[in-house]
Amino acid sequence: MDQRSAGGRALVWAQWTLLVACLAASIGVLLLAAFRAGDLGAVLAPGLERLGDPKDSLPGSGLAWLFVPGLFVAYFIYVIAFVAVFFGLGMMMHTWQIGDRATFRRLVRSTVAWVLLTAVAITPFGTDLHRWLLD
Repeated sequence: MDQRSAGGRALVWAQWTLLVACLAASIGVLLLAAFRAGDLGAVLAPGLERLGDPKDSLPGSGLAWLFVPGLFVAYFIYVIAFVAVFFGLGMMMHTWQIGDRATFRRLVRSTVAWVLLTAVAITPFGTDLHRWLLD
């Protein structure tokens, strides 16, 4: 019985969209702040004392729409990561049961990416970056 899971494909799309938005915004603001401060070494140890306020590093209003949704995801990374992994695992079981192997493989990749992002988020670098973004 080979069926296609529309919910599984939608979840893969949502997982990758949120992941890319989070990484682009948080790393983008971090790099902009490091360039603005003239301290590229601060990329590895983000903090107010070296980089200043992250809101000062946001691009002008013309490009803010690119960063703000991603920063929202970065602010709530722990909750969103839990939900992404939880639904990913549940949808993997569903797609395996209905025989949608292509969507299953995509879900494995996107869910593993979220597990890796969560692992980075709980490291000292990840917690420093999160704390700096929230300041």
